[in-house]
Amino acid sequence: MKKGIFLAILLFCPISAYAADDGLPKAMVETFLNEVHQGHIGSAYDQLFVGSSIPTDKPQAVTLLKQQTQTALGLYGKVLGRELIHEERFGTSIVRYVYVLKSEKGPTIWEFYFYKPKSDWFLANIVFNDQFNLLGARK
Repeated sequence: MKKGIFLAILLFCPISAYAADDGLPKAMVETFLNEVHQGHIGSAYDQLFVGSSIPTDKPQAVTLLKQQTQTALGLYGKVLGRELIHEERFGTSIVRYVYVLKSEKGPTIWEFYFYKPKSDWFLANIVFNDQFNLLGARK
């Protein structure tokens, strides 16, 4: 039986370069997944962390995250595409995106939470695994 993968990273990384536009967190996720699809794991995370202090505050955690993602995705073969499953807003300050990253041998489920306490969005949490429990609505 295949052992499931699970990775959850709690991030508090202000992304001031992506200020007031409500569409920008989704654009950040789309850019991230495009880079992952192309096999550019490192640059995908670098772009997701733009404006964040995480890479300088926790460089080992970022390196480990990149390595774990590369390893986990390698188990599923070539990435074929992605699919947006859910976009949920919780008031005006929290948004959740759930995507399926489709690969030759199976999907990985990605969950992104963004938070906007004032005018700037930041990535608050990212989770991915090969289990389907992330697909359901959380409301």
